[in-house]
Amino acid sequence: MGSFEYDGENWWCNVVGKGNKAAKISARDEYIEAYLKRYRTTLSLPPLPSHKESTPLVTTVRGRAGLSDRYIRALIQMVFDKSLQRMKDDGQTDLEMDKLRSTSLHWLRHTAATFDAPFRDIKDLQADLRHESMSTTQNTYYNSLDQNRAKSVKGFGIKDRG
Repeated sequence: MGSFEYDGENWWCNVVGKGNKAAKISARDEYIEAYLKRYRTTLSLPPLPSHKESTPLVTTVRGRAGLSDRYIRALIQMVFDKSLQRMKDDGQTDLEMDKLRSTSLHWLRHTAATFDAPFRDIKDLQADLRHESMSTTQNTYYNSLDQNRAKSVKGFGIKDRG
């Protein structure tokens, strides 16, 4: 929980990512208000974290801190597996379930960034995704917006106004 930091105006989460690179990721006020405060209250903690706090954000089922990447992947995979079983129980076809079968943690990151891109400045999204090059962010998330824009006019015909 000590990874969260408030600078008087914005909330940040300090993370260490791929390649052991440290980064500061902006945390939405909505997340802090709607989720983090409620979660902390269920743990009998004050609503907001302190920068010096050592309470782990997430623990194992037995309460142990320091979840490994492998453990987190396993937890997420369990959610995907349960979702697939529910889809199967609901009569979804294999074709419909194939998309979920190919999901991963990286897919979740990509999906979140895709949803964010129309509302965020490219430089801010690049920083939060920790992309070295802005062209990576541009080519991955903003060119797809061009594709969507182009699709949105395909259904319109040219009318003779003469």
